[in-house]
Amino acid sequence: MPSKPLNTLTDSADYCLVRRPILAVDFISTIDNRFEKEKKILGRTVKKLLVETGVISNKAIIISLVKQLELSHDIDKTLILRSALEIIVGITPDDII
Repeated sequence: MPSKPLNTLTDSADYCLVRRPILAVDFISTIDNRFEKEKKILGRTVKKLLVETGVISNKAIIISLVKQLELSHDIDKTLILRSALEIIVGITPDDII
């Protein structure tokens, strides 16, 4: 019986080392309780994105938070949005070239 041909993409050693990127959705529940307000903002943002697009990604969350920052006139809310944005950007890996 002939052996199964190698799939050069998935059977390579490099592919096995690549992990699924950390998604903010997976991370929100692990955020420290000191950031309860940020967790609520992030939760609402994720729900809104799911309803509007059905797709969640760190990029989509970041863009949504930036839009909310641009539209906010409440200083306290702006500080919370900025902190939430910093949390998401902090867990999002840099692009690999």
